[in-house]
Amino acid sequence: MPEDGVDWLPRYEILTFEEIARVVRAAIDVHGIRRFKITGGEPTVRRDLVALIAMLRQIGGVADLSLTTNGQLLADLAKPLRDAGLDRVTVSIDSLEPAKFHRITRTGDLSAVLAGLDRAVAVGLGSVKINCVMMRGINDDELADFARLTLDRPITVRFIEYMPLGESAVGPAAGCDGQSRGPGVFISEADAREIIEQHLGPLVPVDRRSEAGVGPATVWRLASSRGPGRIGFISAMSQPFCSTCNRLRLTADGLLRSCLFDGGEVDLKTILRSPDCSSQAIADAMAQCVRLKPMTHSHHGNKQMSRIGG
Repeated sequence: MPEDGVDWLPRYEILTFEEIARVVRAAIDVHGIRRFKITGGEPTVRRDLVALIAMLRQIGGVADLSLTTNGQLLADLAKPLRDAGLDRVTVSIDSLEPAKFHRITRTGDLSAVLAGLDRAVAVGLGSVKINCVMMRGINDDELADFARLTLDRPITVRFIEYMPLGESAVGPAAGCDGQSRGPGVFISEADAREIIEQHLGPLVPVDRRSEAGVGPATVWRLASSRGPGRIGFISAMSQPFCSTCNRLRLTADGLLRSCLFDGGEVDLKTILRSPDCSSQAIADAMAQCVRLKPMTHSHHGNKQMSRIGG
């Protein structure tokens, strides 16, 4: 969260579960979209999240339903979410040191998050992932420790290049928590791989087709391990993948967003709440949003991650 918090929106400005379900149905029926991720901000602050997962799971055509969370409430929610039909979960963790983790998140309890991670594995949520934003001088000394988690856990640790989002004109905001980090914080995938290999030996590439929910990541494993754990890199800054980006983002307040950084937006909430709204009208808004995708994203995003999620 930004240091001064966020402006909380009135309930009527937030999409209802029924409105979200209408968007999902239109995406399936008209465009053949089959994979959906619930993110945020932080999705577990939404009351009755389990009911939303159950509602979406009942829609015919949903092939994959996943969640990205800070993990703070996951120990209690993992089984109800799995029972409701959630397929996969990704947990954001930027440090494995409790005091540092609390500093980065400003509120987080690392022990609760790690308990939630283990609980997700135990209840059978598939392809459990950790997202770690790499920050020089902050957590670059822990990259090898994160990679070691894959030696004995069936999880994928994904290292994400720091993305300057939010109030970046006056100082970059960190990818996960909106704190100003300064220009020297960036670590490239190449630098991170070198650090990990210095400590743990060679990384071996993994066939992307063998991994669920890979998205834009390149996937590796430690040559020294034959276990199920994997290491991924999402390198939007050093190796932009805009030409293959196939995602649209629906914000909690009903904006269709074409790019995490700075792509054009379409006001879908107004369409959803119009008397003559149809699946085709929703689908047309999606097509319009796709046309607004930039050829290559800029170097600075225009909204903080606390508002638009992972």
